[in-house]
Amino acid sequence: MDSVPIRVQAAVYATGLFSATQTGLVAVVVPLWLLHLDAGPLVIGFALGSFNLLPFLFSVHGGALMDRFGARRVMIAFALMGAVSPLLFPLLPFIWAVFALQMMVGLSSTMGWVGAQTLIGQLMKGSPRYAGRFTSVGVLGNMVGPPLAGAGWDFVGPWAAFGVLFAWTVLQLVAVLALPPAAGGDVAEPHGRLQARDLKPDMESYISAFRLFALPMVAFVVMLSMVRLTGHSLQSSFYVVYLNGQGITGTAIGLLLATGAVAAAAGALGAAPLARMMHSSWLLSVTSFVSFIALAVTPLLGIYVLFLAAQVARGASVGISTPLIISEISLAVGPHQGKAVGLRTMMNRLTSTLTPIAMGALVAWIGLDESFAVVGVVITVMTVGILCFGRAKGIL
Repeated sequence: MDSVPIRVQAAVYATGLFSATQTGLVAVVVPLWLLHLDAGPLVIGFALGSFNLLPFLFSVHGGALMDRFGARRVMIAFALMGAVSPLLFPLLPFIWAVFALQMMVGLSSTMGWVGAQTLIGQLMKGSPRYAGRFTSVGVLGNMVGPPLAGAGWDFVGPWAAFGVLFAWTVLQLVAVLALPPAAGGDVAEPHGRLQARDLKPDMESYISAFRLFALPMVAFVVMLSMVRLTGHSLQSSFYVVYLNGQGITGTAIGLLLATGAVAAAAGALGAAPLARMMHSSWLLSVTSFVSFIALAVTPLLGIYVLFLAAQVARGASVGISTPLIISEISLAVGPHQGKAVGLRTMMNRLTSTLTPIAMGALVAWIGLDESFAVVGVVITVMTVGILCFGRAKGIL
């Protein structure tokens, strides 16, 4: 394919960076905020799961709107909403406010991430090279954001921690505004004007998106993506609760996540070369499972250096698997880039919504350490089933 202009690449990569890595900031700040508000484990589970509720309901329609009106227009609308949300957390120190604000930040960051991936398909034809660069740059924010937020919490307090999240949402808006409406003649300027009534979801968008499950590769990749997201949901919720219970400070927790981000950046750059050496579907399967199991074994590790090692394994696996997921989906669906990304995001957000809630219920019932073990066994069995499906469909 023709080379994509540097300006276009930079805008897409920056949008992905500041939208995707908001999750890492939320993973540090919001659990600590909920503990500060004396929330119980089940309430924590529901509150953290609410981050993914609106993305689950809206991501397919959001992707369809991007196919229709262009990703930039849709992303601007949601970035504006997200930019006003973080500083409202300390202004409204109530559990109900955490639910509402989590949903706003979650939807804004998700639409930025969906839009950036849509542009990888539209402008960069799903190229593993560009998808690898996109993933590598995107995770760099986790090298800076979580440690800053954790240090802000330890040394200043909630205002400083949420101030870092506020900076991220503003930078997401700036990056989206820097995106060109169309680039290099690859995508024609969309017709029509995006209006408020267009934001109302319509059933046809969802029916059309779910038809993509008829493609075996789409079904296979989406299921593996849900395995990865179970690990991500653990990291964004009770992983931090567990580490805090072991006496690990917010700064040290932020450094753990930053270590994972460094490994993910390196892994993403190696995804395309590794895919030439190993069947990409097997590579995706292995790295998706490792990215989950590295967190599921957390209670067995016990010491900080082993937590670091697990984050390196998880980060490298996430870095390798993410561009493979983006590329495989993009190549499988043709012109339906926005809907396909929205469909995968919807299923991921379903996973991310249910996992903290299920973990919260398990923690209240059998304890935190045992809950990690139960989830680990369940997802391992599911992964075996996904591999059997891949073999039956000739994917593996």
